[in-house]
Amino acid sequence: MRYKYSLRELRLTPARFATIGLLATFVACNSEDLLKVTDPDVARPEALVGAAALPAQRAGAVGNFGVAYNGGNADVEQVHLSAMLADEFINTETFPTRIEIDQRAMTLANTSLIGTFFDLTRARSFADLAVDNYRLSAKTVADSAGFPEVLSLSGLAYVLFAENYCGAVPVSKQNADGSFTFGAAESTTTLLDSAVSKFDQALAVPQATVLTATFKQLAQIGKGRALLDQAKYPEAAAAVAGVSTTFQYNYTHSETTARQNNGTWSLTSSVARFGVADVEAGVGLPYQSDGNLKKTVGTIDPRVADSLARRGAANSPLGFDGATNQWVQAKYPLRSSPVTIADGVEARLIEAEAQLQAGDAAGALVTLNALRSNAALLALRGYPANSLPPLTLQVTTAAQQDQLFKERAYWLFLTSHRLGDMRRLVKYYTRPVNTVFPNGAYFKGGVYGTDVNVPVPQQEQNNPEYDKTACHQDVP
Repeated sequence: MRYKYSLRELRLTPARFATIGLLATFVACNSEDLLKVTDPDVARPEALVGAAALPAQRAGAVGNFGVAYNGGNADVEQVHLSAMLADEFINTETFPTRIEIDQRAMTLANTSLIGTFFDLTRARSFADLAVDNYRLSAKTVADSAGFPEVLSLSGLAYVLFAENYCGAVPVSKQNADGSFTFGAAESTTTLLDSAVSKFDQALAVPQATVLTATFKQLAQIGKGRALLDQAKYPEAAAAVAGVSTTFQYNYTHSETTARQNNGTWSLTSSVARFGVADVEAGVGLPYQSDGNLKKTVGTIDPRVADSLARRGAANSPLGFDGATNQWVQAKYPLRSSPVTIADGVEARLIEAEAQLQAGDAAGALVTLNALRSNAALLALRGYPANSLPPLTLQVTTAAQQDQLFKERAYWLFLTSHRLGDMRRLVKYYTRPVNTVFPNGAYFKGGVYGTDVNVPVPQQEQNNPEYDKTACHQDVP
């Protein structure tokens, strides 16, 4: 029912004035009580305990990981960070802090790195909070369905810290009473050991539902990735055995808010800040030319598809800086395009590397070519049938390694794998840094620096347990 009042009915009489005066006196005398809010607008720690809180905590863990991985929340997230410091992207804008990343010369005061680090820290801590509550409160099969997922997301956060950062990452914790337990700097080895432990715990959850089985494949791939980062090749291959080649664990981006947008789309297609690189500084891979959708000579590799963008009224092919050609990746064409965090392709690539390490170059080639000819996989990824012709066996060990790592780079393009792979090439395959990382004259002036990983931001020096001298940006 709707109520309608006339101006006459609302007219104030002396009696009404008296009533208002009494009300004002009451309010003045009881204003302190009125300000006591019984229903806060934020969730207190005690509200995030119990089986009823598990769905919200699981959703928070997934959402925060997706943002830290490839969201539009900060200047850069892990996918873009890896792409710029490695050889996937070049800078096509004017922001000096992001040019520092591309130039491999990052300072501790670089403000573009603050939100990036804290977003990944938040993802790790939200996943760990959910893990603690699953242990405490999950009593039924239904309650436990998401447990291996949040364990795996925590493990993947540790893996990203290990692959992309300087080997001195503090892992702190906020306690239920709001206090902090500050963490000391953890080495790359310690971070990866922690990741493997998380994945093992995920795999130990009773496989009671289809959902649990799905998340266990995620845990298998995460464990294989962490073991590969430690050069434990047979163990890595064993970890991913049985994972379906067409398995995918995707994060679904959204058009709702900038935080939920696909960050790679935002920084390339939308605002032209980063462009696809092409043999960066003479040592990077030819992503741009191999994926050029407009080329008329040679085959197009759909895994790294891109095109020269033309923007604005002037139909300019230049990026935000007005000077650099803007080659835009086609992998994420929409602000809501999903991003793959782990998939069966990665499992097969891990197996191929283990075969190559065991001296079975022919077997590794069979594994690689099986991926390229898998019709179901090509269709799943939206690639044309027969678009990836078979590879041929390379004669030398170095050439076989190059072939493997190029396949990894193209299959895993723009998924925060390339920087870790380049560091492995230096650390375990004993490649000189300057044959792996862009170096020499920088195309925007000056020269490339010596960074092969990302520093922990200056703000973390407020952590009394953190030793900044443990962070070495030039160590693979």
